[in-house]
Amino acid sequence: MGSAFLKLRLIMMFAPFLAGVMWLGASGGGTHYDKTPAEVRSALQSALVPLHVLGGQVTGSRVTRLDDETMVTSLLDEGENELMRFVTTVSADGEGSRVETIVEAPKGVHAKRAEETMKKQAIAVSLLELVAQEHVASAIEGRPFNMLALNPAANAMVNAMPETTSSVDDSNAATAEWSRLQQQGYGETRDNGWGSPNGDYGGDWGSQD
Repeated sequence: MGSAFLKLRLIMMFAPFLAGVMWLGASGGGTHYDKTPAEVRSALQSALVPLHVLGGQVTGSRVTRLDDETMVTSLLDEGENELMRFVTTVSADGEGSRVETIVEAPKGVHAKRAEETMKKQAIAVSLLELVAQEHVASAIEGRPFNMLALNPAANAMVNAMPETTSSVDDSNAATAEWSRLQQQGYGETRDNGWGSPNGDYGGDWGSQD
């Protein structure tokens, strides 16, 4: 991923990360997009999760539609077990859509353990919520996942330095391509029983530590 990725990492490291607490108090209500609900759902259905920011436990994902307004992007490990889920609500908003995404523990036998872990790791969950929201936004807008969305302070720094924009865009495109290649063919043999309460659960979110 080269020098562009290194430049982006350096920007994220040296930006005052504490300024990122602004998102901890962000209000809900969702985001408006000038796309129909059908267009939004189609974008989410085909979107691949950003493995480069999710850690080594997550190796793929699966998107399911719970009802007319709710879609679930489930993060899966190499054994196709559910680790966590991004739950997105898509509703009509004028001629466009209003979209809201939250992070939930997996359903099934490991739900309680994951819920307890989430209570102990509130900051990590808040970061994962940023990942979920940027994953959805980038899918709808048809662009690569922006890693700087996880650090508002760094994002503001880049916006104030137009000369860095090209490097950031190149890095985001490179990491998105890497993530896509990693997920090629993932889950092609998965049967219709995926996501059942009997599925195994693994990874950092369900650990007892």
